[in-house]
Order: sequence, then structure tokens, then C-alpha cells
Amino acid sequence: MDYRLYYWDLPFRGVFIEMLLADVGAGYSNHDASGIYPERSLKLHNPGMAPPYLYDYKCKKYFAQMPAILMHLARDYDYLPTRAELHTLALKTILDCNDILLEITNYHGVKMWDKNSWEEFRHGRLAEWMQIFEHTGREHGVKIGDGYLLGPTISVADIAIAALFGTLLYAFPALRQDLQDNAPHIAHLVDKIEARDSIKAMLEKRRAHWGRNYCGGQIEKSLRKMLPEGSGD
Repeated sequence: MDYRLYYWDLPFRGVFIEMLLADVGAGYSNHDASGIYPERSLKLHNPGMAPPYLYDYKCKKYFAQMPAILMHLARDYDYLPTRAELHTLALKTILDCNDILLEITNYHGVKMWDKNSWEEFRHGRLAEWMQIFEHTGREHGVKIGDGYLLGPTISVADIAIAALFGTLLYAFPALRQDLQDNAPHIAHLVDKIEARDSIKAMLEKRRAHWGRNYCGGQIEKSLRKMLPEGSGD
């Protein structure tokens, strides 16, 4: 066993880490976040505010914050581009994904979604985020059926993109057309990454367990009111 991953029994932020671990063939075990959070979180040598937490057996240390965990793993498994600019863009992509998770939950549920605010977000900022990724990929040569977000080689940025949009579209199929309309190359890239053998096997197993759950609680209920199952509205 190489790692222990502590998260809730939901995909949301945890699936980003699981997809990378699956793709590199690392051994890991899943643990409920309550094993650390909140009672033990400040007792860790690298404390974090909230899950996910990753315990790395090699260095015998915990790491927190999804973007930081992805960067830690990407360095260990050579999933970072070598050029300095692309290294920076890989980090930016992960942070952009984390920002979208914050925004789509309406800032951790500060307010629940209503129809007007949701429609403004969906067709405004969410569409713009999709277009940003599309522009980045096109600038670096991604094509339908060829290439990756930052060039000819897969990187942590591709894993992050697929974890973000693949999970979102699986939970809320009505958003698939949004991604296709705003970022057709990214839509294809997401499908390409999800079809990789180890990732496909992991997702099939985990989705059989998770169903179409996303982030849970009142926040998810609010999202599902905006995007009824089977609705393209």
C-alpha cells in the first residue's frame, strides 16, 4: 500500500486524487474523513482545514488541500510538464478546477441556488470557465482524437480537467451539452481520459457505489432542483 486517502463517501474533490492514483497504478485505501476531521486535523504535522487528506507511506506524512495533493503526486510520478511555463499552467489548471468547485457549490453553500442566480452562473461564469480550458487546449495543440491539454503528453492537468467535468456531467447529464457547445475539444478530452484502462476500471467501481451523487447535503439538493434528472433545461 502506498497511500491512504481520507475523504467523504462522495466523488467531489476526492475523485481528482483517485483518478491520478489509478492512472499511475499506485496502491491506496479509502478512509472516511471523520477518521481525521475535525478532531485530529490540527494534530497533523501538515494540518489542513478540511478533507481530502492523503497519507504518503514513503515519507510518512499527511498532505491536505486537493491542489497541493495533486502537485505532490504529479511530481512523484512525472505527471508535470518539464517546461517552466507549462508547469505553471498545470498548476493554474488545477487551481481553476478548484475555483469552479467553489463556485458551483455557491461558495460552500453560503446561499442555495435559485433559478435566476443559477442561470446567470451556468450561462455566464461556468460557460466562460469552459471556454478558458478550450482556449488553453487549442493553444497547445489539442485536437479531437489527438493531444492533451498542454501538449502531446498526458499531465496532471488532464486528470484534473477530466475529474472536474467528467464527475459533473455524470452527476448532472444536462450539462453535457453545455460543455460540448462551449468546449468541444475539452469534452472529447474528458471522454479520452475517462476511457484510459485504469481510470475506467476505477470509475466503474466507484460510480457503482456512489451512483450519481456529487457533493452531498443541501448544496447538492439545491443543484438538483436547478438540473432535474433527464432535463436539458
